[in-house]
Amino acid sequence: MTDVITTITYHPREQKSAVLQHWNEYPASCKGMSLQVAELDSGDYDLSGGVVVERKSATDFSLAIMDKRLFGEVGKLKSSYDQVIYIVEGDIYGGRFHTDPIAIREAIAWLTVMQGVPLVPSPSAGFTAEVLFTMAHQVQHGMGYPVVMRNGKPFDPVNGQRYLVEGLPGVNEAMAKALLNHFGGAAAVFAADVEALAQVPGMSPQAAARMRKVLDAKWTRTA
Repeated sequence: MTDVITTITYHPREQKSAVLQHWNEYPASCKGMSLQVAELDSGDYDLSGGVVVERKSATDFSLAIMDKRLFGEVGKLKSSYDQVIYIVEGDIYGGRFHTDPIAIREAIAWLTVMQGVPLVPSPSAGFTAEVLFTMAHQVQHGMGYPVVMRNGKPFDPVNGQRYLVEGLPGVNEAMAKALLNHFGGAAAVFAADVEALAQVPGMSPQAAARMRKVLDAKWTRTA
């Protein structure tokens, strides 16, 4: 990684966490990092660029599933950010009192497949600290070399339209289909204003505004 500034904003509840302790004890693993603390509306770490990370222990993650906190929590996170990531420390599948393995599997499937939220397993707070920094660095500065974002571009009109709409921020396959079903085509999706976009089931006004911001942005000419 190059010597540039990478900013991570964390919620005050993480102030005394082992993650921050790791960053303080091993500064060489996060060279160029700038930490800020703020009362985030949701999530534990804001990596900028609309990316937020919710950090949980395996026990807390399991309990959030069993008492159904997880579902509302994900909804709140997705209404505020384009990309939500869960980092879970410890063994998610380890036996615990008052847990149901089937409910845990179903919740993980819902989280990753239906909501498009990555679930990153972590063996320790130290690993979490280093992967958080790597994520933030890539969000803010890229990989440092060209990366082909999407291969296998479809040529047929149906899949081609879905491919285009899925390129918008915060839009996964399910949301792309919902947008196309609502507006009848990719051109109409791209022309819709924030109010119209927010009428689509599952699309929050905040997410609609982020989509419109990208679509209306002026392109900066590059070589």
